[in-house]
Amino acid sequence: MTARAPRAPSGGRARRSAPTRAKPPRDGAGDTLRFTTLALLAAGPFLVGGVHELVFIPLLVGCGVVGLGSWVRARRARLPGVRTPTVPGGRLLAALHLLILVQLVPLPPAALRLVSPGSFAFYNDRLLLPLTAWRPITVSPPDTLRGLAFLAAFSLLYASVFREFASRTWRRRLAHTVVGVGVAITVIALVQAVSPEPRKLYGLWQPTWDWAVFGPYVNNSHFAGYVAMAAAVATGAALGALDRLRHAWGRRRRGWLALGASEGNAFVRWAAVVMVLVAGLVASGSRGGVSAFGLTALVLPFASARRRTTAVAVVLLAALGIAWIGLGDIVGAFETRGVKGSRLDLWADMLPMVPDFPVFGVGGNAFSSAYPLYQTIWRRDWIGEAHNEYLQVLFDLGLVGVLLVGGLLVLVFRAAWRGAARGGLELGLFGALFALAVHNLVDFNWQIPANAATWVALAALALNTEPSRMTVPRLEPRGPRPLQ
Repeated sequence: MTARAPRAPSGGRARRSAPTRAKPPRDGAGDTLRFTTLALLAAGPFLVGGVHELVFIPLLVGCGVVGLGSWVRARRARLPGVRTPTVPGGRLLAALHLLILVQLVPLPPAALRLVSPGSFAFYNDRLLLPLTAWRPITVSPPDTLRGLAFLAAFSLLYASVFREFASRTWRRRLAHTVVGVGVAITVIALVQAVSPEPRKLYGLWQPTWDWAVFGPYVNNSHFAGYVAMAAAVATGAALGALDRLRHAWGRRRRGWLALGASEGNAFVRWAAVVMVLVAGLVASGSRGGVSAFGLTALVLPFASARRRTTAVAVVLLAALGIAWIGLGDIVGAFETRGVKGSRLDLWADMLPMVPDFPVFGVGGNAFSSAYPLYQTIWRRDWIGEAHNEYLQVLFDLGLVGVLLVGGLLVLVFRAAWRGAARGGLELGLFGALFALAVHNLVDFNWQIPANAATWVALAALALNTEPSRMTVPRLEPRGPRPLQ
């Protein structure tokens, strides 16, 4: 007996099986790095902003681990003859690390007097005899070493986010993590503010200096710095949802029905998120944070592809949150405290440091050790920061550091501005980076580990301007070669 050929289905033609799309190989190692990164970024704001050693040491170690893990993956995935994209600003970051290392190198007294007169005077004027021992440029080597550790950890985090979060899905996940954390700490802050003990974090611990406690942060201005970033990202997401709603409206015969569809629901959700974040920002009472977000709201339409729509939407979204809380406390804070006494007089008192440490500065993270010798106001207070990150770069790193940090900022904001017109996510990234950069004119958010790590991660997303490009190819298991 011979086997029969299978019959063709009715109609006389055999059906062709639909081609199956091959699933991309799973990237377990990459997913582990990415989820670990999201966990690190989420943990810091809940844990006092990461300002204490118990928190920031694990945070720095975690950033270093994910950064080194991403570098190993990039090395393993490198193919012969294929050039993988380099991390933007790598040379500037390397030069910044080198500058701080130079500050730590002991120099003979004559050389120290030549390159940094202030450092020579800092060591020599305390002695009864002329200085003969070799001393470094930095006036506080332990503080500078700690600053170097922060810089190295966040540089590794930046490189890891640039490599590992190139896909659209993971970019959204990181942005949504920032927004979700912002909403969560805002709810915590609003509940805590009306509790019997508003200065106790989570109702359990009251810091020694508790006058500015708000939410899980010891300082309300640093809380506002994080929430300003989250509010800007959420505003970009709301504008993206509004754009999708507009397209859905145009495709329907009865356009208003789109309000009840997924596009309309998405816009309402994001509008509610923006309202909560803006309300938390205003409730914090931070003059710098509210002013920074207000200036960001004015700039966003100029960065957007749809200026009029963006301008109207941003005003309405911000007004929802402001109407909930009101601006009375912010206006009162400006009237009672002002800017001259709290900032301008302080900065003027610090400027005499510059001629003594012109080229290399007092040392990375060493400002607090040098300033007491120049301090003529608030003599009973210890001032650990300049309350202006750009002035602090000048004090800590000198003119060389200003050029390097300025180059990095130009690189970041040029990419963020170019990408802002591409969609809501990119517009939100630009807004978040801009908001914290403006806030840093009157505060020191880049010295708050949770805020600095978040800003660095968002900067890496903004610099990776081609979401479809995977900087680190997926590692596929090697198998036997197909027969030729």
